[in-house]
Amino acid sequence: MDFLYILLALVVLLVLITVHEFGHYVAGKILGFKINEFAIGFGPKLFKKVNKKTGEVFSVRLLPLGGFCAFEGEDEDNPDKDAFNNKPAWKRLIVLVSGVLFNFIFGIITAAIFLMVNGYALPCIENFSPNNPNDGILQRGDIVREVNGESIEIYRSMSDITSKIEKGENITLTVERDGKIIKVKNVQKVLTEAFFFVADSSKLENAVYDKGGVNPWSIEDFKAYIRSVEANYDEETESYDKFTHNGVFYKADGSVYTDEELVKLAGITLSTPTESMGFIYYSVQGEYGFWESLGKAWPFSFYICKLILGALGGIFTGSTAINELGGTVTAISQIAEISQLGLSSFLLLLPMLSMNLALFNILPIPALDGARCVFVAIEGIFRKPVPRKIENIIHTVGLFVLLGLVIFLDVYHFFIA
Repeated sequence: MDFLYILLALVVLLVLITVHEFGHYVAGKILGFKINEFAIGFGPKLFKKVNKKTGEVFSVRLLPLGGFCAFEGEDEDNPDKDAFNNKPAWKRLIVLVSGVLFNFIFGIITAAIFLMVNGYALPCIENFSPNNPNDGILQRGDIVREVNGESIEIYRSMSDITSKIEKGENITLTVERDGKIIKVKNVQKVLTEAFFFVADSSKLENAVYDKGGVNPWSIEDFKAYIRSVEANYDEETESYDKFTHNGVFYKADGSVYTDEELVKLAGITLSTPTESMGFIYYSVQGEYGFWESLGKAWPFSFYICKLILGALGGIFTGSTAINELGGTVTAISQIAEISQLGLSSFLLLLPMLSMNLALFNILPIPALDGARCVFVAIEGIFRKPVPRKIENIIHTVGLFVLLGLVIFLDVYHFFIA
């Protein structure tokens, strides 16, 4: 793996953690907390600057794997009136959740940048299943923009919307046809039989001929023939027959295409029986403007959070496998790998990682912000703190457990899985 991409991954993680700690810092400054040090990285100091007025230290440290904002009296009782534990519980809660809040805001901003650069995919109808009643109501080339008034977005696909619609229910699609936006009513979900279709027609121009290699098939006629080939289900093997064309299609030199050659050339694929709109589509690019990107970044970010929470919940239900998890080294490796896929993939990483960091930190796990919030909330409710010594022991044990888990997941990912 290219060293520069590993370096980029380290920078990304460092930026996200710095944003998180800066959230604590800003809230602390506004609410009058005494702050001893704001550090980027861990380990020995490479650089430090002392604010002569406040005594605050700003430092950059050797290991670029974290950072911290050190408050006076954060882990112990302290006579200073501006020490962390001497401030009202509600102020401490604000400081503790501000790191998560800043990560969420950073996620919104980077999500907006991603949407503006990447846009989103809209389904454009390429073909219909055989005997589909929607063929004629809809047309090939229609670009579907809305289903029953719900717009198709990067976080809400057509299948997401239609999955909630029952078979036989009338559906209104808003489509773009010949540059005009129109509403098409009385579209229905249908139970489609298995059929073969062309998934990639880009290589078909003057590539498939009739007998002897004389006249080329038109792409539309070729697709129509493919759809007409029956897909027979074998109950004994519980599978469908492979595509066969019975020697109909020829190459330019007059030789016959084998079934395997033709399948590879045209990307011939089998659609299995299902309830759907009954058409095959390809994706066309939709674009978000600047202000629209900012607006759409909110629901897109909540969609990302939903996916992350689902994965976290899957740890306890078993739906998330252990080989899908990883520690810090795994994260750096995967960020580096995804970054190599291009700008779009890299930009998508930023809001996903930022939301991930926010949600993880708010979990009520000892040593994380979420658990610290729980202790402050207990103090606020009962007007008496949990003994600092006991709280510190709990957080220390939690920290070592988390570090052990991180190391175990990295070892499992690279050497066992």
